[in-house]
Amino acid sequence: MGDCTNAAKISEETAVKTLEFLKDISKQVGEIFLFGGTVLLEEGGKYYNTSTVWRYGKLLGKYKKINPIKAELEAGVTKGCEPVVLDTDLGKIGLIVCADSFDPALVKRVAELGAEIVSLPVAAMGTHPAVKGHPLTEKMARDYGVFVLKVGNVCSNMRGGRSAIIAPWGILGEVSDAPDDSVLTADLDIEKLREYRSRLSKA
Repeated sequence: MGDCTNAAKISEETAVKTLEFLKDISKQVGEIFLFGGTVLLEEGGKYYNTSTVWRYGKLLGKYKKINPIKAELEAGVTKGCEPVVLDTDLGKIGLIVCADSFDPALVKRVAELGAEIVSLPVAAMGTHPAVKGHPLTEKMARDYGVFVLKVGNVCSNMRGGRSAIIAPWGILGEVSDAPDDSVLTADLDIEKLREYRSRLSKA
């Protein structure tokens, strides 16, 4: 990639290739929902850090990050303004991106829109403080009654960016800090989640 401080250049060099790749992979995997991390997409002359969802090679939805960090803003990334929740046969899926998880009002809004599963791509830089476990996303899962699908770094040295699948009642799975790609799976018990949310609403 070229200039990493210029959103327009990044988008020009990566957006089309990334979307084509996601479309092709989604066709190959078929029934599986494919969450496309993030890509810098141009819309109306502005550039948004955008998460996408695919199935059978079709784009089902996209979400523009509402809380870009300082470096993104300085590079020319524009803030999104609308939360996104998709109604699927797996349940309602909410989309947030990285620093959005630090915005309780946004997370609460996504849950209020009915999200039962939250897709959360993250990137933990070297400046991120080391943490044990996934305290922020575990709290998110407990407080709002959602499954969190956190997709992050490989070998992040426990800096908060490791991939994990988190339920309100605990971590269902997480990757190790080994510098290898891995596949993480877990059964998401939607009925148990709905019972949890029902108790949560009465608390």
